[in-house]
Amino acid sequence: MRGATTVLLLAFAVLLQAAVVNRLPLPWGSAPDLVVLTVVAIALGATPVSGALAGFSAGLALDVLPPADHEIGRYALVLCLAGYVVGKLHDSPWRSRAWPYLVAFGAALGVALGFATLGLVLGTPHVGGGTFLFVVPINVGITMLVSPVVLAPVRRLRRYLANGDLSDITDTPWATGGIRL
Repeated sequence: MRGATTVLLLAFAVLLQAAVVNRLPLPWGSAPDLVVLTVVAIALGATPVSGALAGFSAGLALDVLPPADHEIGRYALVLCLAGYVVGKLHDSPWRSRAWPYLVAFGAALGVALGFATLGLVLGTPHVGGGTFLFVVPINVGITMLVSPVVLAPVRRLRRYLANGDLSDITDTPWATGGIRL
């Protein structure tokens, strides 16, 4: 059930990001990155490999969706690395109520800087010094502004579906073939 929940959450975040959020006419030219926050919420409750897989799949989906104006693989690479690092922080001794938001800040900053750096290295025409000075801080700030709306519900939903009533559906006789007529 946890795997299906993860896939549905990632698909919803990617579609919402590509179809709605990226098309909003925001005055500062940057939109919050809901996919980074979703990957962080998933990777905080998973292993590093699961976090990397979640980041890679979400990043690849963002790379190939039609409004993308960058090289395929840029988001996949940076979100894969972010998911892996966040998954490694899963068992951190410094956990507190603010821990998910601190991790999300680091991941949002790392993804924005990594994406911009890859664009600079690959020669993307609209990436320059202004990207690092203005676009990255605005993107991270907006992403952190919406982080309570994304992180808490995603983490709560994954925890509920993993530990709630639906988690032992495989123990029922009708699901395991134990009922004979």
